[in-house]
Parts: sequence; structure tokens; C-alpha cells
Amino acid sequence: MKCFMFNQLKLYVNDELAPAESKGLEQHVENCPQCQKQLQEWVEGMQEEDFTTIPEAPVPDAFTDEVMDKLSDAVPPRSTRKRSSRTRRQRGWDIVKKTGLVVAGLTALVVTGTVVSPTFANYVNSLFQIEKDSDSGMKNAVNKGLVQKLEQKATDQGITVELKELLADSMRIAVIYDVYDESGKKIEDHILNAKLIDQNGKDWFEDDGGDNSGSHGEFFITERFLNEIFESTEATPDQLTLHLEQTEIADKTGKWSLEVPIDMKKAKEATKTVAFKDTVFQSPQGLGIELKNIEFSPSATRVMLDTTFPKSAYLEVERTSILYDRKNPRGAIITEKERDPAFSGENMMYEITNEKGEVVAAWDMKSLDDGLDNKENVLFTPRTEEEAEERPEGDVLNWWHTFGPIQGEQTLKLELQKIYEKKLASPKFDLVPTELDKKAATFKDETGSTFTFSSFAWEPGNGEDLGEAVMTIEGTLGKGIVENRDWSVKDENGKTYAVSVSTESTRDKDGRVQIKGEVTIPRLKQEPKKLTVSYATYMVEHDVKWKVPFEIK
Repeated sequence: MKCFMFNQLKLYVNDELAPAESKGLEQHVENCPQCQKQLQEWVEGMQEEDFTTIPEAPVPDAFTDEVMDKLSDAVPPRSTRKRSSRTRRQRGWDIVKKTGLVVAGLTALVVTGTVVSPTFANYVNSLFQIEKDSDSGMKNAVNKGLVQKLEQKATDQGITVELKELLADSMRIAVIYDVYDESGKKIEDHILNAKLIDQNGKDWFEDDGGDNSGSHGEFFITERFLNEIFESTEATPDQLTLHLEQTEIADKTGKWSLEVPIDMKKAKEATKTVAFKDTVFQSPQGLGIELKNIEFSPSATRVMLDTTFPKSAYLEVERTSILYDRKNPRGAIITEKERDPAFSGENMMYEITNEKGEVVAAWDMKSLDDGLDNKENVLFTPRTEEEAEERPEGDVLNWWHTFGPIQGEQTLKLELQKIYEKKLASPKFDLVPTELDKKAATFKDETGSTFTFSSFAWEPGNGEDLGEAVMTIEGTLGKGIVENRDWSVKDENGKTYAVSVSTESTRDKDGRVQIKGEVTIPRLKQEPKKLTVSYATYMVEHDVKWKVPFEIK
């Protein structure tokens, strides 16, 4: 017997169904045995090659990740695809992955027109291998068996929250889920409130609010890095429960509540830790760095270190910014002094290399432009440091830097190469904006940096919206300087404005940084006749040398 709904599959694979109709067909196939049987036979018929006579060969650990990355990159956006047999195979696979069906008896799966060996079929079946927002660590966690399928839904007010898959690693927890209305339309605008409860009833998300915002590919991915919460893998409870709930979605009041038990024991067992003792570097500038631990889990690598610097390593920075709050929903310009550290555990550059000298991970200052930085395999986490602890030798902060997975027993080396120091500046560049289109204005400041301003454009305000000015900036920074920060301008009346400086940076043959971009001045009531441009701080790079060898056993 053949279900009449299966006739819509031809329209589905040709991308001729409306989104609501596609969603309806996916939901129907998930619960219809006849369609599942037909789908199994249909997918089996898509095989392009018989692998039964081909012996399996050993492959490197990273092979699957590399194959899946290339497969994902090979599929162009849907709007640019032609309705070829390749597209129909992809759409056929779409309905398999969306409904979560496991098609039994397949000797090969066809993905985007490429036949995948049965050795990797179980990896391909995970949405974490397919979703565009999945990173290499998520995919590696699938390979290590740390992902489980979920079959949980909560429906209220015609809106359904459906959990698809859970990733439970010692470094992070991630969930792929969907939110849609009665017609199957995806609801983008939503937040799921989360609680992470241990066996004693403690909510580990309580201190940081517990809001989980989902990014999305085909579905949504929401994740929480556990190094925000637990100081080590050993400190992570063996049993946790994830509560996801909300009382309002798409302006509708209701109750959506889902509960997922999580066994962390397997993830903890799969994590290796290298501990260091008295492994300390003292820079000539006064920054102390102590390497504490490096943890290696299937989904991520975490470098944990402490920094120590004296009280004298703080700067009083006068900073102008735009404040948004309940009293100032449209923003208000404020200027205040803040106490900033000259050094930071984020503002350093180091590499981790293997025995072949290959860089497997590299940390660098977050704010550096792509043309300058040396980042490699970095997973940026929402928070990287703890509160400062005051000691006689100075303030001590705990930091962690997170990278993609580094797997296997091997000898590695961490090599610190640079630290960055924040310094105060007080340049003043006086401009007449209307003259910049005729003649650019060039200035050299006390740091040895040269800046040229040109091409001034003024856009008047409209109603309550204030005006905005934009001018071009080019420059060559002083020796060793990589960034200028905390820009502001004053008009002819002495009023100060926060500005946004967006530049691209490169290095010249002498190693000096060249910048080019725009200075944007928002919230102007009228076109300025004169401007005084300045910046409050700049970053200097210092070359250092410190090598720490270690082994993953």
C-alpha cells in the first residue's frame, strides 16, 4: 500500500513546495510507516556505487571532519541551485535528516551527489555534522559518541518547541532544536530560558542568567560552554539535567517546558588533562604568566593560565561612549574615567605546535584585524576570565583560552611570542570638515603615528533621528603599535561625541602597521564646522620568548 502523501515527494525534492507544505510533509513522513518504507526504497535507489566489494582502509582521525567540511562547502545556497539530479538527491537527503529517520539496510548514503562510505554513515546521520553553525569540535564529539538523538516536543498556543539532538561534552553542552507554528513556519525570534540542575538541585546557570539564544542553519543550535561554570573537568557533576522553558514566544503567552537528563561520565572519561607545576614566565614589562592546565576533550581544548601584574600596571582612561538604558532608549553620550589594566590574559600571542612543527592552535589578541592576527583553531567563548584576586605581588586573574579539539597521544609545545601593552595617548587633530574633500589633512602625533583624514560626508537627521558624519582615515602607526583605541571628537562648541572607527590593517615591509577605513560620528544635531579628533589609548606589541613542551598521554 502506498500513502497518497508520498506523491508530494517529487515536488519536495524539486523545491516546489511552499515552506509550510514542506514542513507538513516532513512531519507526516516522521509518523507514517508507508512513507518511511517508500522513502527507504527511494533513497536506496539513489546509490551510485556499490561499496560491498571495497575493503575498508584505515584513515586519520581528522578525515571525517575534513570530508564533511568539504561536502558542506560544496553545496551552494538554495537560491542559486539548478533543479538537477544532484539537487534532488540533496532534497531527498534533507527529508531523511529533518525527520530523523534511520534508513535501514543502506550500503551507502548519497549526500549532495557524493557517495559516502558506510564507515561514516553513522556520523553523517547526526545533524551536528550537517548544520552550518556546527564547528569542528561539535563534529568531533559526534565521532566520539557524545551526541544523542532526542524526541521531545512541547506545544502550546499553536507553537511547538522540538528538541532534535543533544551534545554533552566536558567543555560544553549544545542542543539542536526547532521552533515552528501550526503551519510549520520557523519562528526565528525567540529565547529559551535554561537551567542546568545537578543531583543536589543546584542551578549552575543561575548566576549568569541562563538565557540561551540559538543560532541557526536548518534548525537552531544553542550551546553553553561549561568552562564558564566549572573550573575543571573533575569539578563537573556526573549527572546533570537541562531544563529549557519559556512562557512567551512570538508574542503568545503559554508554557513550553522540556527536560533532558545528561550523563556526563562518558564525556569526563574522554577528556585528558595536562597539569603544570611552577611553570611561570615573567616579562620585562612586569606581566607574570603561570600556565596551570591544558584540557583536551572531544569537542574543545582549553588552556588555563593565571596572570599577575602590579598595581602600577593600571591606567586612568577617559572614555566617551553612548549609553543606552531605560532613561535613554535612544542613547546618550557620556564621558567618564575608567581604571583599565595595561595587560590582559587575552592580549598575548602564542602557538601550540606538534612534533612536525605544524601549528595546531594559536591565540592572539581578539581585536586585531585579520591582516595582523595569528589566530588558529580558536573557539571564542562568552567569558574568558574570573575576577581579580588581590595578592602582595599584584592582582591575579584566572584565564582560559578555548580551541577546537586536539586529539591523540602526541608531544606538543606551547611557545609564547608576544604580549600587548595598553598605553595612554593625548593627540589632538584639528580639522575643518568642509575642506577635506578639497585637501586631505595629515597629522603626526607623539607616538610616531601618521594619520590622514579626507572625504567628509554629512547626512542630516530626520525627525527624532540625529545626523551622522563619515570621513576616511588612512595611517601608518608608530613602531610596535598595532591599534589605536577609544576615539572621540569635539565640535566647535566643545561638545564631545563618541565615534566608531572601522579600519583594515596590514603590515608594510618594515613591519609597521598600515590602516585604512572610516570614522563615523553619530548623533550630530547639525553639520560640524570644526572637529578635534583624538584617541585615548593605543596597543604596543612586545616580542617575548617562552617555550613549554608537554605530552598528551
